[in-house]
Amino acid sequence: MGIDKKSVNAWCIHFDHYDPEDEGRRESLLALGNGLLVSRAAAPESKDDPIHYPGTYLVGCYNELTTHIQGKDVRNESMVNLPNWLPLSFKVNGGDWFSLEKVTIQTYSQTLDLQQSLLTRQVLFTDGQGQETLLNERRFVSMADPHLMGLALEVTAKNWTGTLEVASGLDGRVFNNKVKRYSPYNRHHLQVSHAGVWGEDGMELLSSTSQSKTTIALAARTQVRKGELQADLTREEKLEPDQVFTYYQVPLEEGECVAIEKIAALYSSLNYPPEECRPKACKSLQLASGFEKLLEAHTKAWEHLWRKCQFETEDQQQLRFFRLHIFQILQNFSPHTVGIDAGVAPSGWQGEEYNGQVFWDELFVFPFLTFHFPESARSLLRYRYRRLGAARQMAQQDGYAGAMFPWRSASDGHEETPSFQLNLLSGRWMEDHTCLQRHIGAIIAYNVWYYVQVTGDEEFLAECGAELFLEIARFWASIAQLNPATGRYEIHGVAGPDEYHTLHPQTQKPGLSNNTYTNVMAVWVLSQAEPLLGQLPPNRQQELQDKLKLTPEEFELWDTISRKMRIVFNPDGTLCQFEGFDQLREFDIEEFRVKHGKERLDWALEAMGDSVQRYRVAKQADTPLLLYLFSPAEVISLLDQLGYHMDEDLLLRTLERHLSFTSHESTLSRVVYAGAYAHFDLATSWDFFWEAQQVDWSPEDKGTAEGIHLGPMGGTLAVLQHHYLGWKVRAEELEANPSLPDSLAWVNFSVCFRNSDLLCKAVNSDGHSLFLGRQA
Repeated sequence: MGIDKKSVNAWCIHFDHYDPEDEGRRESLLALGNGLLVSRAAAPESKDDPIHYPGTYLVGCYNELTTHIQGKDVRNESMVNLPNWLPLSFKVNGGDWFSLEKVTIQTYSQTLDLQQSLLTRQVLFTDGQGQETLLNERRFVSMADPHLMGLALEVTAKNWTGTLEVASGLDGRVFNNKVKRYSPYNRHHLQVSHAGVWGEDGMELLSSTSQSKTTIALAARTQVRKGELQADLTREEKLEPDQVFTYYQVPLEEGECVAIEKIAALYSSLNYPPEECRPKACKSLQLASGFEKLLEAHTKAWEHLWRKCQFETEDQQQLRFFRLHIFQILQNFSPHTVGIDAGVAPSGWQGEEYNGQVFWDELFVFPFLTFHFPESARSLLRYRYRRLGAARQMAQQDGYAGAMFPWRSASDGHEETPSFQLNLLSGRWMEDHTCLQRHIGAIIAYNVWYYVQVTGDEEFLAECGAELFLEIARFWASIAQLNPATGRYEIHGVAGPDEYHTLHPQTQKPGLSNNTYTNVMAVWVLSQAEPLLGQLPPNRQQELQDKLKLTPEEFELWDTISRKMRIVFNPDGTLCQFEGFDQLREFDIEEFRVKHGKERLDWALEAMGDSVQRYRVAKQADTPLLLYLFSPAEVISLLDQLGYHMDEDLLLRTLERHLSFTSHESTLSRVVYAGAYAHFDLATSWDFFWEAQQVDWSPEDKGTAEGIHLGPMGGTLAVLQHHYLGWKVRAEELEANPSLPDSLAWVNFSVCFRNSDLLCKAVNSDGHSLFLGRQA
């Protein structure tokens, strides 16, 4: 689709037609949130069906259920689809309740205003009786008061006179039903204990999660007006055990308009004592002003957020991509999220993909937050610190020291990776060993180091950051084994970021040997541990060493391992993904896709009686992640520290080799390659960068219906900051060495560095000049 880049409104995401096949993606992409609540952009008249999926989620709210699978009782912890606050529909003169599938649409418009976080919809339609009606809809999830949500409809009788019947309700008949491959699991998380009405226009629904016992109090008020006056109407309530609806009948003349306003409040025991949730929800609605004033306060709150992350560039389409990515991060991790026990869900909090569990996606979101909302970044680190005890226990159970963090976590520090995954192509269950991705600990350590470098937050470092880092270093020293034959340390029984290879090529037992990315990251952590400890005051250093029982001999061992780790190379001197990878069978990705389509390779091969583990193919970037996180000079230095010679030419050849067998079946893969190639080939880097931005944006991306891809969104901003603008902290100073791709003529980007608000200006001409000054 051709786009006039100058005519694009960089603040708006707009759709000019209704597409049932694309509705699921739009519901995720246009979802609204405030860091406490996120609500999908499902039409208020819709229900859970093959086209629509209303979903509202509370950040950090999980529930665990057990299902009998493959002869085992499998527990599964998931984010919870909360009672639906949206139900609001109407019908004309006793006809059908409004549904886009039942009317003839004359004009359709749906717009997300990123600046105001306001979703609007306008539909002009004709029903089966030839009655023409105009619907205008607006909604928001308040950033000013994180417990409130607002929905406003205006219904205009274009060519008819008669009665408009309005139905407004709260529906507790919901369960987690969006992801097809989770259908064998138990997904009914809620128990509704009360549904009722209060006052002249209020309704309420009280529920709780079945296992975690989180109380959810949802209340709403609905007001119907003609002009400035309360409409002349009749009202009737209908109560059922798990839902409540109020029905209104309003007389209308041709040309008249009815305004319907619904304000909802949601409180939970994650933030308040259970007995206070219901009274607080009702009281907040009694005190809340009308839709317009609430919207004004909400818009003002977003104005303050945007002021902290001002961004401008010439290409308006590119500007819209950046703003969309910032917007999605902020509505999932706003200042309201600070203090909530929550990590980064890969699909945000607007979709049930991966059950809302926490992987490593914070790696990609973290750089933006640290440079613009450091309190939110710190909150994510505290999520990890709260699970340090569980990580120590996991390490001990597996015979290691220190802290071994789970690949997937949720409400606590237990490993949430399922033992089996359902293959939708074959209908069979496949063993899942991706829990062996121990590199998650290195990422947590990297984020601690990164946060402290950018913010200079010595208090955090002293309170928990250093302890977190040191216990992860201790784990790496524990899992590394000395090979007496070579005099080098090796790491066995792990899996790399690739995820398609989790079985040892020779033994076919779970776990690989000497994954290059894992080994180098372990070396980096061990190398940084003592310098990081040295940033603390002497008395705190001693306190921490006493607490952890750290000895000089242990530090000496860490130093030895950091200089004697084994790295595996290919015969041509490039880095090999893991020991034995080069001995696997070759695999032609393009030829396979021509013959068998674009299904997941692991699913497709298993359905054919084969296994992806046999082939030299990667799901996503693995070893190239090193060049996403570090400059070529830093990677060369780490390898030189180990006694291995590597130059930039070999690093580039390593990239090219790995790219040749990467299938990019993870949306993170192209972001990683964009960063990795930035130093070597800006044009290739930008190609990957542009493709990465199409995730969620393209109607071809059907996976977005299950939730957005927050990691790649954060990753594009991280690539911009570090690889294109060249931000780097050195000697407690922020340096910049910009190298903008040709497609970015210039960039202005605000930044917060050690409590100073700055404005970064980079120009793609005259040596890419850069200026840092006080933000206006």
